[in-house]
Amino acid sequence: MRRTLAVAAVLVALTFSISGAGAATPQAKQIKVLQIQVKALQKQVKTLQTEVKWMTVGLNRSYAAAACSLSMTVDALQATWAAVDTITGSTTFRILLTPVSDQHSCADITLRRTSGQTVPSLTAFNNMIDWLYGS
Repeated sequence: MRRTLAVAAVLVALTFSISGAGAATPQAKQIKVLQIQVKALQKQVKTLQTEVKWMTVGLNRSYAAAACSLSMTVDALQATWAAVDTITGSTTFRILLTPVSDQHSCADITLRRTSGQTVPSLTAFNNMIDWLYGS
């Protein structure tokens, strides 16, 4: 009986403290603090999403630049062998020259390749360097 009376007294005390105005104030303060934190975190998430978007664009452009640069290197190398054939008057190397696809990477970064030339040219490389450094 004493135990039941003690439990009842505790329950009554808890009920009054929970429903009282003094107990709601700390909860309201905590909710306000959490709302401020959520707002700050939402702003941080938006900023991070923007940064990830720009980093993704930059990374994709870097891949395109690498593929385009490799294709330009192949073009220059093949033009070198074509020049050797022209100088020697043979077609030894010319029959081995096959154009390499850049998978539209040069077009994606608005550069033009100079494939199929019979003499090597640095124009494509100069254009790539200008594109990389914004000239």
